[in-house]
Amino acid sequence: MKTLTDYEQIGFLTGANLADGHAYQGLTTGQEMIVDRLGNAWRKSEAESIPESEHRYIDRYAELIGSAGLQAAPGHLILPTASNSIDLVAAYLTLTGKRVLLTCPTFDNLALILRRRGADPAPVSERQISDGESLARRLPGTDVLFLVNPNNPTGTNLSEEAFTALVRVCVEHAVTIVIDASFRLFYPQTWDAYRVLQDLGASYIVFEDTGKIFPTQDMKASLLSCSADHRAPLREIYNEIYLCVSKFTLRVLGDFFEEARVTGLHRSLHSLVARRRTRLRQTLGEDLVEREARPSRISVEWLSTAGTGLDDRTVVRELRGYGVGVLPGRGFFWDCPHAPDSTRNVRVSLMKPDSEFERGLALMAEYFDKAVRR
Repeated sequence: MKTLTDYEQIGFLTGANLADGHAYQGLTTGQEMIVDRLGNAWRKSEAESIPESEHRYIDRYAELIGSAGLQAAPGHLILPTASNSIDLVAAYLTLTGKRVLLTCPTFDNLALILRRRGADPAPVSERQISDGESLARRLPGTDVLFLVNPNNPTGTNLSEEAFTALVRVCVEHAVTIVIDASFRLFYPQTWDAYRVLQDLGASYIVFEDTGKIFPTQDMKASLLSCSADHRAPLREIYNEIYLCVSKFTLRVLGDFFEEARVTGLHRSLHSLVARRRTRLRQTLGEDLVEREARPSRISVEWLSTAGTGLDDRTVVRELRGYGVGVLPGRGFFWDCPHAPDSTRNVRVSLMKPDSEFERGLALMAEYFDKAVRR
């Protein structure tokens, strides 16, 4: 069975590629100015040491999300991509024999990497994650709760109250919390998740990502932070594989953080995503959006194929014939991809160049109109 990444690579061959969730939207005026100054960024990064570059990067990201807790985390590592962070965590969890609960549905590479490293995650649903009593019943016999928050593809995002309750339950059961926060910046940063973890005495690992947010031609980095109990073993594994991330990359990304902080995430990111989401829903119809994903604010839409009577792979194949790339939903249901309820969705990316997004939207509208009327 093809993985979701396989389908993303197939999407590169289409004229309107709405498959992968990477940030390929056009630059804002402020971001264009950063690109125009790349030579200056090179010279500044060249003059810094690796530790200075890393500390600057951490501080600028912490300022962007308003998190003193991130700066106070006992351990920090910077990796080239979020997938590298997943792999590092997976290697560590396997080495220590941890039993893992993993969000389901979510992007399949998390489960694939965990399994390749030797872990065998069990699924935990979004409903169980957000319900303290349900979660407490799942935790006995578990060492690690691995969350994707906000979740991809549904956009489900825990409130401060729900997150605090979850952390308390995990602390009570001596369960480590691992969080993939790759889609964090699509939501306003009104409270400090790192501070909640620290104040409640949680054992935690959190990793961030920039590749879903900033249109930097796939120049990206993933910041991993952890509580003191994980710092030394994670650093040991990291040092076996990585030396550092490019100082130039960290400088440029830091400039994007600073521009977003000064301009405001609403102006530089949230308003664009909201406009794209409104365009899609007006064009395709609100009913096509899966009900649980309608409050989503992340950069993808989770669509239902139920009204067509076709399964996800058929819709993906037929849309490819129209020149549009999207992802089949079953890959997100990594524990039961062939179950009937796992085959009725497709995922569509919103963060593409204007012309490509509009072309894909028009072709999807034509396709779904015909598919529903069959």
